[in-house]
Amino acid sequence: MEYNIPYRDIINEFETACSLHNQIAAFDTGTIDFLDASSQERLYPYIFLRPLSATLLDGSRTLQFELYSLDQPSVSDGQNLDVVSNTEMYLYDLMAYFDYGPAVRSQVYSVDLVQAIPVNEAFADRLYGWMGTIDVSTPFALDFCQYPSGSA
Repeated sequence: MEYNIPYRDIINEFETACSLHNQIAAFDTGTIDFLDASSQERLYPYIFLRPLSATLLDGSRTLQFELYSLDQPSVSDGQNLDVVSNTEMYLYDLMAYFDYGPAVRSQVYSVDLVQAIPVNEAFADRLYGWMGTIDVSTPFALDFCQYPSGSA
């Protein structure tokens, strides 16, 4: 079993999942102010992963994130309902990737969708979609053998 999986590896796996999806056009991660500030000239549908917290308990680390699945409806047709429907499915598609996708990854850690709430006209961009709260649980060893020190 792999222990102490770096945060970067988890983020990279989300980016890979998004790049393999036929409809998702872009992925990014960061703080909520970055989500709003970087909205110019972004490709949609868009997935944004916002870190919230990390918890260690009984040999496991749980990282909690907000996972935004957003799109911008066409101004001409105003198909907000279609956008909300599609972006919800993108959340479930990503959960399926982590639950049933690459076998090596699915045996190392779990990704669980805790809840999802709709997002309407977010960030002054007329964006619609969903914000899901997800937990990523990984095996984690608090072990002095893992401690980086200069002594042998």
